[in-house]
Amino acid sequence: MSADGETIKAVKKLRQNRPNIVEALLHNPSPAFDEAIARSALSWEEYDQIVSRGSKADEIRQCLDTMDGKGEACAEKFLAILHDLRGSYPRLRSWVDNDGQRSDTCVRNVETKLDRFSNEKLLFLMKMEKSSLSEELWKEFPKLCCKAREAGLLPQCFLELFGQLIEMNADNRVDFLLNLILEGGPKNACTFWHILECDGRTRVVVEKTINKLKTNENMREMLRKYVAAKDDLSNELMKRVRIIKDYNAVPGESTDLEDRFVEPIIIKSKFGFLAGSESYENSFRDREHNLKKFDEDRVTRDDMFERQDPWVDVLSHVVVFGAPGVGKTMFSQKVVFDWTFKDGKLNKRFDFVLLFKCRNLNNVCSQTTLRDIVLNEFPCLEEVVDDMLKNSYRLLLILDALDEMKHHMDFDNVCRSPWQLHSLGGIMAGLLKGNILKCATIMVTTKLVGLRWLNHVNLDPKTTCAFEIMGFSKEETQGFFRKFYKNEEIAKQVFHHLLANDVLASLCFNPIFCWITATCLGKYFSHSNGKMSNLAPKTMTELFSQYILLHLEHHGGKIVSSSPDTLLGLCQLAFDGVKEKKILFTAEDLSDHGIMKIPPAFLSEVYQKNENKCICYHEFFHLTVQEFFAALYFFLPRCANSVDKVFARSNDADDGRYQIVRRFLSGLLAERPRSTLLSHFESLTTKPKKTIYAWLKQQNHKDLNCFHCLYELQDTDFTQAVMGDMEFVNLTQEMTSPVDCTAVVYALQTSNKPVNSWYVELGSTDSTQRMKILAPAFLLCEKLQFVKQPIGDDIEIFVEAMLSKPNRLKDLTISACMLSTNFGPTLRMLINHSNLEVLDLFNNPIGDEGLESLAVGLLPCAKLQCLLLRRCNLSHKSAPVLSNLINNSNLKVLELEDADPVMERHLKFKRGLDDLLLPYKELHRNLRQSARQLSITHFFSPAPSTFTPPASSPAILSVSSPASSPTPSTAPPPTSPSVHDVAGLSSGSSSEFEEFRDFNSSPSSSPHHHHHHHTTIIIIII
Repeated sequence: MSADGETIKAVKKLRQNRPNIVEALLHNPSPAFDEAIARSALSWEEYDQIVSRGSKADEIRQCLDTMDGKGEACAEKFLAILHDLRGSYPRLRSWVDNDGQRSDTCVRNVETKLDRFSNEKLLFLMKMEKSSLSEELWKEFPKLCCKAREAGLLPQCFLELFGQLIEMNADNRVDFLLNLILEGGPKNACTFWHILECDGRTRVVVEKTINKLKTNENMREMLRKYVAAKDDLSNELMKRVRIIKDYNAVPGESTDLEDRFVEPIIIKSKFGFLAGSESYENSFRDREHNLKKFDEDRVTRDDMFERQDPWVDVLSHVVVFGAPGVGKTMFSQKVVFDWTFKDGKLNKRFDFVLLFKCRNLNNVCSQTTLRDIVLNEFPCLEEVVDDMLKNSYRLLLILDALDEMKHHMDFDNVCRSPWQLHSLGGIMAGLLKGNILKCATIMVTTKLVGLRWLNHVNLDPKTTCAFEIMGFSKEETQGFFRKFYKNEEIAKQVFHHLLANDVLASLCFNPIFCWITATCLGKYFSHSNGKMSNLAPKTMTELFSQYILLHLEHHGGKIVSSSPDTLLGLCQLAFDGVKEKKILFTAEDLSDHGIMKIPPAFLSEVYQKNENKCICYHEFFHLTVQEFFAALYFFLPRCANSVDKVFARSNDADDGRYQIVRRFLSGLLAERPRSTLLSHFESLTTKPKKTIYAWLKQQNHKDLNCFHCLYELQDTDFTQAVMGDMEFVNLTQEMTSPVDCTAVVYALQTSNKPVNSWYVELGSTDSTQRMKILAPAFLLCEKLQFVKQPIGDDIEIFVEAMLSKPNRLKDLTISACMLSTNFGPTLRMLINHSNLEVLDLFNNPIGDEGLESLAVGLLPCAKLQCLLLRRCNLSHKSAPVLSNLINNSNLKVLELEDADPVMERHLKFKRGLDDLLLPYKELHRNLRQSARQLSITHFFSPAPSTFTPPASSPAILSVSSPASSPTPSTAPPPTSPSVHDVAGLSSGSSSEFEEFRDFNSSPSSSPHHHHHHHTTIIIIII
């Protein structure tokens, strides 16, 4: 009981004195914890969670949270514990003792003065009184910093910079500290007020502020209005952004944002691209293949609003850009949606969030003020708008799709006040330049082409950050399908369909294409019997034909389908744009192409500054859509142009403008896309067929895009005819993506064309995916070479594919490919069950154990004749394994190398051959037991006693025939023998080789006494 007998509830008392308790128990909280367990205020499980927090301060705070959560009775127990332990914790006596002292009265006063205010009100109160608080608390700054740190009120970065923070001596240091407190939101503001109240020196500041509220009716009313306005704004924004409408939704049907939104990959970017070239827009097509490279730079929505510099507390501009359809608008809606939740991080960071869609602002025709714009969009802010715009700290203003703003942004005549009457362009320029709302955060979303305004402003990198929305990775794509279908089984089937069709999967990094794919494919997998899945689109042309059909039916496409002139004009406009590398079209362009009514299903508006005015442009909502219409143009009966011009520049290596158009042209000859489109179009011609087929035959292997065209064409007979004359030359070196691999493999498998030699490049990213795609085509190859490729565990994928069907592989090189430790059994299975004759494992440090795992278990019937093991980190311990391998296999050539330092020392001191080969004596002793004839060839220096090896050259002994005398020779650098080299080495008779006698060979080993199978051992010593 307090001095006057008034009961103070335990939970409130713990909350009010939280900083005091943390400070009092900090040196040793264990007695309090032990007593809490003994009195059943804490369970052992709760205790274990508490002591796992890390620092003592965090443990105490977790304990108080636990007491708070368990209710009044438990809190009362803990207060009794603190009372009983007040002798151990002297700092508790100031408020725990029930002796009616002033300190206990102060606790009661805290309740009566502060507890009637909500956390939100205390936050706004701090914001309103920040200037007076800064002045009155200046001397107490170091102590307040320490208490704020103890209470966990400081951002993480200042725990490391605390020493610099506490030594601040600037006039605005308290203001800076209060901003840090405000960043943590209402709860932190409430805690800080209690810190001030519990300290004798700062208590007077709290009392003065409370008294000011009592006597100032306007101040109390403003506090009430602030809280009410924030709640009203939150409810209004929730209604606006929570529901989204799909393009193919029936009237009245809508979708919840949370049921559709998937976090895209967002990376922090730089301002190194102010102009926004179209070529950059085009490069987004290849982003899907590079997403893995950006993992380290990836950020979350919350990270985007963190301070760039710890000592600069106002983030002035956040610029978010990305490709068309990559999800910028939905992302801005998600930011707003997150803010509407009071417990969210954004809600703590900002008091108000204002979302403006620039397309809607285009309706403003006359001069206006920023104040009027805000009230026109958000009438609920009428009572606080003036104060909010005046004190704009903790205000986030979002300008979504700035590239759609039609008003000229006049940076030479900017608006400088929220109350100044000005043109909309001047007001926007003032916001972007920082002349209006200097303490607010302005977030802009735009396509890259809309970033030209950056040329007119001088943004401070410490207060400005830019982020690029990259799109979806495979994980996000899969998550999108789960949310889209709300059926795990259908989502899984569609995703697996994409995994088997990389051409379609490559589009799904872009969220809008992900939506197109999900919309078009769903109907094929919604049947439980799965019979429809075989009819699902597999090519890009099939998918876009379905997409066009979808828009014609549901999204204003009747303007196109009911007017042949509009369709012809739209397609010709698209082709002329591709031809001129143009993606933005003026109203005059549309008129010149006979487009009187703009089809909103396919064209959107974009506004750009041009000299002293803002011009309205139109664009296809994605470049790929424009390219599809460009190809469709040549299949319309009334098309007057020849398709020849599309292929005339195909040999220009620097010009890729027609690449995708050629693929669509090929695909529109296929039956399925044509039948889809003919359901809405009267007819489609086949006039381009002759030119397209002639170009594909002419291109042969000269153009990788030819394979993509064959894939879109899906004509088995024609593909076989084209591939029959094609030379396959290192095509994987030109493959930049898994999509390229898919196209090449389709052509090879369709034609069943044998490949003599293939130098495979898997690339540094997506190597596993490429291996899966390419592996079926490896069955057609006689010789495969993997050099410095990240194979690792992917060797299992390779072998599984090779053994799935009969294959032609005879020669396999896997050089410096980081083979995993379990490679041996996998490769052994390939050797045992295939026609493999040559295996080169050069520069794979498999070691003695790796060799044993490969060799032990090889079948005597295996056809392996040449095993090359240079730089494989072998020692003399492999001698028994190699001996057994030679005795029990068809091996004819075994190539070894030893880079042991002993070898180098022997070379350095010019030792004799017997010493030089000392580590191989054990190997030789095992080999002597073989019934076979043994010849050793390819060593430099036939006269070891006189040979002086070059300082940096390998030492090899060349073996001469019996009739020739030993003469020094210079050998070329050691290289792996080809199949023909192996045949040459093993085809001679025993009389062609000189008997090797350095190891006291017996007569039984002479070539003149035996005529068994010869084994050639090539030992190269570096």
